Amino acid sequence: MKEPSIKIKIRNDLREAMLKDLRRPHKFAAERIGFMLTTSKRFANGSYIVYATDYVPVDDSDYIRDKYVGASISSTAIRKAMQIVLDKNCGCFHVHLHDHKGKPSPSRTDLTGGVPQIIDSFLSVDDSQLHGMTILSADSIYVDIKGKEQKGFVKPKISSFVGYPMKFHFNESRKTKSSDIFKRQSFLGSESSFLFDNVKVGIIGFGGGGSHIGQQLAHIGIKNLTIFDDDKIEASNLNRLIGGWYSDIAKSTQKVKIAERLIKKILPKSKPNLVPEKWQNQPELLQQCDIIVGCVDSLIGRRELEAECRRHLIPYIDIGMDVHTIDGAPYMSGQVILSMPGMACFKCMNFLTEQNLAEEGKKYGDVGGLPQVVWPNGVLASSAVGILVDLITGWTKKQNRKVYLSYDGNIGIVEENARAEYSPACCEHYPLDQVGSVRFKKL
Repeated sequence: MKEPSIKIKIRNDLREAMLKDLRRPHKFAAERIGFMLTTSKRFANGSYIVYATDYVPVDDSDYIRDKYVGASISSTAIRKAMQIVLDKNCGCFHVHLHDHKGKPSPSRTDLTGGVPQIIDSFLSVDDSQLHGMTILSADSIYVDIKGKEQKGFVKPKISSFVGYPMKFHFNESRKTKSSDIFKRQSFLGSESSFLFDNVKVGIIGFGGGGSHIGQQLAHIGIKNLTIFDDDKIEASNLNRLIGGWYSDIAKSTQKVKIAERLIKKILPKSKPNLVPEKWQNQPELLQQCDIIVGCVDSLIGRRELEAECRRHLIPYIDIGMDVHTIDGAPYMSGQVILSMPGMACFKCMNFLTEQNLAEEGKKYGDVGGLPQVVWPNGVLASSAVGILVDLITGWTKKQNRKVYLSYDGNIGIVEENARAEYSPACCEHYPLDQVGSVRFKKL
């Protein structure tokens, strides 16, 4: 049987919590053990994503003395973990730490000792979920996964720590042929080309902002783009739709087809996945993206997209602009905001409020097309692409950055909005245990 393609996602704040616990000294054990709780989603193509949702440390009293291994836990600790699996209908991963830098490797004891039997015990309780073993290091991870369809362990294709910046750990060797095309962006890191070859980016809306995004990502070398847009070009789009031709208007060319033509001309080896529908009609295609850039028109649309991205641990970069009238004169403004799972959300940063959502709802159907021109979309899209590249490569070395950029189009300035600085470090609106597919409880 062919091994399934599996991704595992762990929010960075949860990873830090696990590291903190596993580094605590024990009275006699040389290392600590814990259990990472997860939920799994199986997609129509047979692939899986495993989302980490919580961590449960082994109680000090549940360690037993064993001079042959660094740590040994009692049957009581295992029964407690099995009970959690039963009660929460969740996956469970045995976790311990090899506290060094670089990718950890399992010891002979890890592979042949009691851990495989523990995983089988979890499967016997709930075989609808994937279970496994995780070894953390100071900056990397090793994962073995097992489901009811596998006789042995399977390694995930990608393990990612979701935070700023993202950390992608691939099972395959990181080899990419050098190219003169990208040599002037070598400052992004020796692995940047490999990351651009393999990371999946979604673009929601290929209009004025999204077309800039697609063009720039193609120039950078990002190959795996999923583009959602159910619209066709009209005459009123031509003033801002990058890649749109005058001849497309008479043909009513789909915007996703314009996207394909634009991107393929720049990067022939790109693999754009074209979705001529709203993302809500093909949510699984969105859920399999690693990062989303949203170029949607409404606040309600942003709320729906953010909620979906949060549930599937996907960083969401939003861009948007508008032209208002102030004292009888037009004023152009815009924003670039990052919604990072675990960190401040749009509500936390006071970008989405009950008041502005309600006001937009009252105008629903009467708003019409918002003012749009090409140059502010270009400024905002370029800023968003800069954030996206830093998320993937970490080239600026910034950690846990909160992003809310405001654009004053009348004077041409982009600056950090104070709302990001004063927003909470953690988000209370999207709990970590509410990730993965929606599950309904019988009342």
